[in-house]
Amino acid sequence: TPVEDVPLAIAPFQGRILVGVGKLLRIYDLGKKKLLRKCENKHVPNLVTSIHTIGQRVIVTDVSESLFWVRYRRNENQLIIFADDTYPRWVTTACLLDYDTMAAADKFGNISIVRLPPNTSDDVDEDPTGNKALWDRGLLNGASQK
Repeated sequence: TPVEDVPLAIAPFQGRILVGVGKLLRIYDLGKKKLLRKCENKHVPNLVTSIHTIGQRVIVTDVSESLFWVRYRRNENQLIIFADDTYPRWVTTACLLDYDTMAAADKFGNISIVRLPPNTSDDVDEDPTGNKALWDRGLLNGASQK
């Protein structure tokens, strides 16, 4: 399947695959001869470098803007960024610790643990439309929750 940029991250996700193509996060499904694009999110700032999944959540690392928590809404077929890190880190590797926590290492030799506040999980699960995360960009023009 031809794509317009370099795919640097691939992860399995609910019988499909998540692919980071440049600054796009896409879901592909198998077709007869090639992969079929099902959904994409264009709001990752620079370059998707890794993808981690747990349930309906996807955690994406950007080359210079740290971590982004993304929620996949199957009914609306949308990938919605609902939280991100307030500190821009040049992440080289990341590890999923639990549903709300990620460990990340950056190119300067720092290791950080980034955890979502407890009410963030409930807010994203209770918002049936996901529209708030689309228009409310919150602090630093990022995700609605930090």
